[in-house]
Formats: sequence, structure tokens, C-alpha cells
Amino acid sequence: MTAPASGRGSVAAPSIGHADAPAPARGRSRAPEPAGAPSLLRAARCALVLLGALPWCVPLARSRLPLGELGAALDRFFVPMCHRMPERSLAIEGVLMPLCSRCAGIFAGVAAGAAIARPRLAMTALRPILIAISAMMVVDVATQDLGLRPVWHATRLATGLAFGYAVAAAFLTRLARRPG
Repeated sequence: MTAPASGRGSVAAPSIGHADAPAPARGRSRAPEPAGAPSLLRAARCALVLLGALPWCVPLARSRLPLGELGAALDRFFVPMCHRMPERSLAIEGVLMPLCSRCAGIFAGVAAGAAIARPRLAMTALRPILIAISAMMVVDVATQDLGLRPVWHATRLATGLAFGYAVAAAFLTRLARRPG
């Protein structure tokens, strides 16, 4: 379908990558997208990236800047979220993170999932992935807490990262596919 000579009317959008499709005319913009969904999805992605990066930024900022009470308040923000046991927590530039390594991995996974995940899988496909990753994290917790192995920050970070990434991807998928 082509536009009438007046330039008004609807124009069929060409397929991306289709060799013989006409290029859109210069200066002509696409039809406006619904205002709510894309901006809400973009805002959710930004919020999740910032929230996920926060526990990694707090010790870095506290090691380099004289934050005083603000640094302590930022640290206290995480108290209700994690046990914060020092032997299970990482230190950045000599300052303990406000979360244990597993929770820090979850936050990093949420940030990564929001920044780079694309809602491409249906929720029916994401559910078994979430269940499998959750099971891996439970095995990691159980083997460590039963004394079968010592605290391994690498596995704590990896299982947390995978879980946070999957949760963020599932959340954003759900948000992107909700009716406008």
C-alpha cells in the first residue's frame, strides 16, 4: 500500500532486511507508539540497572569518598535484605559489600538482565529456567550450610547472577507483553 499524493494516509512499513522493499521517505516519521508501554519498560529497565548496581557502588564510593553518614545510611539500606555475614561477603577496595556474595550476585544479575536481556522467551519457557536456576541455588546453599564444602564466593556469585538475570528477564518479559 502506498500513500496518497497528499502524503497523508497509512504506509505499510517495509520488512527489515527485505532487499526490494522501498526505503522510508526522509523526514517522514513513524506512527507514534503507545506512550505507556515502551516508556514504562524503559523506566523499569533503568530502575533495575541502577538498583542492581547500587550494592557494588556503595563500597567503592565509601572507599574513595568521605561519605560519612550518607555512606552508613546507604549501607543500612541493605540490612533487611541479607544476613551480611562478613565471611560470606566480598570486599571492594577493603570495604565490605553491604550484601553477601550471593545477594550481590543477585543484584548484579538483575542489573545485567535489565541492561542486556531482551524479552524474547515466553513465560512458559522462562518458568522452567527459573525453576532450574533456583534449584541450583538451593543446592549451592545446602552443600555449603551442611558443611559439605567451604564458602566459595565464585559459586555464590554465579548462582546469584544467574538467578537475578532470569528474574529480571522474566519480569521485563511480563511487563513488555502486558496489555497496554
